[in-house]
Amino acid sequence: MVRHGPRRAADRAPDMRKAGVRDGMDVEELVDPLLAQFLEETRLRSETQVPPRATEPGPRPEMHQRWLALAEVLSVGYGERAGAVITKGRTLMRARTTPSAGALYPFDVLVAFQSTAGYRIYHYDAADCCLHSPFPVGDQDLAALLGMPQAWERMPAAVVAVVGRPWKSMRKYGRRGYRYTHLDGGHAAANIALAAADAGFTPAVHLRFDRHRAARLFAVDGRCREPQALVALSAPAGGQTWQGADGAGHANPFAVPVWRHEGDAGSERPDAAECDNWLDISSISTYGGESSPPPHWGTVRSVTCADEATDTADDILLPGADTAPTPPFPQVAVERTSAKGFLPGALDRASLGRALAGLRGSLAVDSADGPLVGLRVLARTVEGIAPGSYAYVPQTHALSPRGGDGASSESVAAACVNQDVVRDAAVLIALHAPMRALRGRHGRQGLAELHFHAAAAAQRICLGGCAHDVGVTCLGGFDAERIAELTMLNSSEEVIYVLAAGVPDASAVKWDRAPIAYSHGARRTSGAPEQIRGEESVVVPR
Repeated sequence: MVRHGPRRAADRAPDMRKAGVRDGMDVEELVDPLLAQFLEETRLRSETQVPPRATEPGPRPEMHQRWLALAEVLSVGYGERAGAVITKGRTLMRARTTPSAGALYPFDVLVAFQSTAGYRIYHYDAADCCLHSPFPVGDQDLAALLGMPQAWERMPAAVVAVVGRPWKSMRKYGRRGYRYTHLDGGHAAANIALAAADAGFTPAVHLRFDRHRAARLFAVDGRCREPQALVALSAPAGGQTWQGADGAGHANPFAVPVWRHEGDAGSERPDAAECDNWLDISSISTYGGESSPPPHWGTVRSVTCADEATDTADDILLPGADTAPTPPFPQVAVERTSAKGFLPGALDRASLGRALAGLRGSLAVDSADGPLVGLRVLARTVEGIAPGSYAYVPQTHALSPRGGDGASSESVAAACVNQDVVRDAAVLIALHAPMRALRGRHGRQGLAELHFHAAAAAQRICLGGCAHDVGVTCLGGFDAERIAELTMLNSSEEVIYVLAAGVPDASAVKWDRAPIAYSHGARRTSGAPEQIRGEESVVVPR
């Protein structure tokens, strides 16, 4: 079998016109860049990943298997997927296996991969479906970053770094875009960790690390990037390898990365506007804040139930507490999409329970003593569940009544800043935490940890919805006070993230991908976006 190399001339050509001269350009690229791009895109490459050049130390057989397994993990965890083409200005792009506000994906993914001579850093280019190898890094340097002993056999097979690029989101969504950067990166980090665990790796998520050291190690310092999460992947024991969703072939054949060892120019350099924005957020960013607290390792769920206790006899036990998704994880991850709208029909209680069951799963993190998020469910039209607000209890997989009613379509839409996608949602889900109290104890680090856990919980719900035919969309645009009122939260709790779920409407249209955002300070009239507060305009459905 063969696969085409970097694809989609129509997608990439507009970027070539603006790219200018890059280091290492061939003469023909300078003379006719579009022709050079066409020739590059029409070359055939093997579907199997390219091993290191003969001039480099060859990998041991088990390491070669790790090359292949890690490429599969990235293609499932954060690869492009077939069937969804998004128009972004004058260019086209494909949707990926994780959601993003406005499909902007404001982060980079880099990988430190273990070889026979230390580690080598790779840049994962999801759009061009390849892994570029810019430079080597010593295992001692990586061990120091992870706070690990320098015993070679105990070092991870790979470390995936999710590095936020705030400006990519903030230039559309204003200062709130910084929070979206953490959420979007959290979706990717969590999904990569889940894909790695399914592949036989043992993932461990680092949120408490020296971000300046990480920026230097991954060569993103000075480029307005913020390392947000590190996912260390320990190799499976006994030579176990991952063979894809059904034991043969690739789980995501559309996006199996090709390994390249000639290197690349690294991450895109920031312009003056991005540099100014980077200086502006230094007063609130995790990167510009105090040093992280010491790691505290443990295996935790992303959500907790810290609400005031009620009579558990009134709790509604949900189906699916111990039922894993029927399809294999890679298949679910690749088929996951964001619902564009919902039909008015009621959602089946069993389907809701199975969609939420993934929240009972856990990840190993270095912040087990840190803050977690709570989860409220506003049930509107769910068979067997009275309309109202419920606190989700992960320990028992139950909904604990908190009062209220299902709210009208107008109230729900208003709470979600007039996004029509939610009007017929059967369920509204709010992830929340006592932000004011936590800021005093955890500072900016607490902000990073809360947003990671909120994104990880949302990703599990997205996957559970896909596995059990429940439409799910993530909302970054909402009125926090109105959502708190609808879900009966007390005044100390602040809503961090909102999801809508229900019976999906395949004919609906998502407006958040339009050039102008229409929520958070903007409104829609006659079905078209209308900006009313300039650069403050922000959005999502995601």
